[in-house]
Amino acid sequence: MSADVVCGKCGSVIHTMKMLKSVKDALRSTNNRCPVCGAALNPSDFSVSATKR
Repeated sequence: MSADVVCGKCGSVIHTMKMLKSVKDALRSTNNRCPVCGAALNPSDFSVSATKR
């Protein structure tokens, strides 16, 4: 099972996690910014949703 962290502004995948961890840890590598559109990302603004692939 994997999880994607997606930018709410442009919809690009910022980080794909193999093991579930906090969004704060996932965004640390991008300095809390989307690498595609440059939007500032706040870990507390993220929600979790699951989809079956």
